[in-house]
Formats: sequence, structure tokens, C-alpha cells
Amino acid sequence: MGTIVDVIVPTDQFALADTFDRLPDATVESVCVVAHEPGQVMPFVWGSSDDPERLEDALRRDQSTEEVIHLAREEGRTLFRIGWSPAVRDVVDVFIETNSTLLRAAGRENRWELRILFPDQESVSRTYESWRDHGIDPSIRRVNGVEDVVTHGGMDLSHDQHEALVTAFEHDYYCVPRGVTLDGLADELGVSHQALSERLRRGHRNLVQTTLCESPNPINRKP
Repeated sequence: MGTIVDVIVPTDQFALADTFDRLPDATVESVCVVAHEPGQVMPFVWGSSDDPERLEDALRRDQSTEEVIHLAREEGRTLFRIGWSPAVRDVVDVFIETNSTLLRAAGRENRWELRILFPDQESVSRTYESWRDHGIDPSIRRVNGVEDVVTHGGMDLSHDQHEALVTAFEHDYYCVPRGVTLDGLADELGVSHQALSERLRRGHRNLVQTTLCESPNPINRKP
């Protein structure tokens, strides 16, 4: 079964460090493209900044780009096609070599957040070794099985936490006034009051950590 890994990579080890130095408010996010040949990983990105013209100029001047083509602009962001430098291509082309897929790449002032789908553990190890050879020191933020991401939305919830949260929502536990008590919800799930309370608390914590917090540290998930 495949594995989805979320990692943090410093911009100065990957791409667009010059751009983010010039425009600290800038953000860049890749357009998901399934690449089959080297040089085709991450060719399109959406870029945002308070000054779109300066962003385009910064991208063109950046040492990690060889070509920048302005394709479209909408809702305060600009779509670019980027030809990356050999150093960047060396980092991302490993995904082709290991039959892996870059699902998402988002960059800002000091880091890139990457989400990668690996077919097996060997591909994870090969990618990590390749990155270390190129001076990349990634920080692993989260590891999920494909089934967890599909079933639980990639929110780092265990099966029991996901079930408890969804059941609580469906029974109006979060409404005012509540449609069901904690005891009633525990009876519905066939667990003790204490067990349900712990699942909800841990589930809430993981949801907040995943969706609202910026910490790159992995979450110590409990069932």
C-alpha cells in the first residue's frame, strides 16, 4: 500500500529563496500535474503577492529559475509556467525515478511544504538518500497511509477519532442546545463515557494541529 508523506524543506535548499527574500509576503503553490518524464515535475505554479509585477520580476531574476512565462491572472494570483534550474530538477526528478508523485508543493518566506505519494517504503528511502546527496535535509511533518488520507481526509485522525467526530456531528452534539449528551453518544458508539471523551479531545487536537497550526513537528497520534 502507498504512503503519503508531508515534509518541510527550507527554501534555501530547494527553490525561490531569492524571490522570498525580495518579497516576504509572496506565496507559491504548484498545480498538480502527473509527470512521466524528467523535467516535467512542478512546471506550473500559482503565485501571489501584494505586488504581482514585482513577483514576476523576482521570479525571473531568481537563481532557481531558467524561464518564467506568465500564463494567466485571476482573483489576485498569477499562473506561471516555470523552467527550473538543474539544481531544482535534480531534487524533484527523483519522483520520476522512484515512481512517486508530488501531490502538492507550497512555498513561502522560509520553507516549502511538500506532499508526496510514495508507492512503497523503498521509494521513500531512495528519495531521502537522493535528497541528502543533494544537500537537502527535509523535516517530516506527517506520514499517512493512502487509506487514511482518502478515508479521513488527511486530517491525521485515527479511525476511532474520525468515527467519533462524525457521529457527534450527525447527532447534533456540537449544536446549541446539544441534540445528544456525551453519555447518549457513547451509547450510540458502544464505548464508555471516558473513552469517547478522550477520542473527541484527541480528535479535536489533531484537527487543530493539522488545519490551524504551523508546527513542522510530527503529531504523536493516539487511537
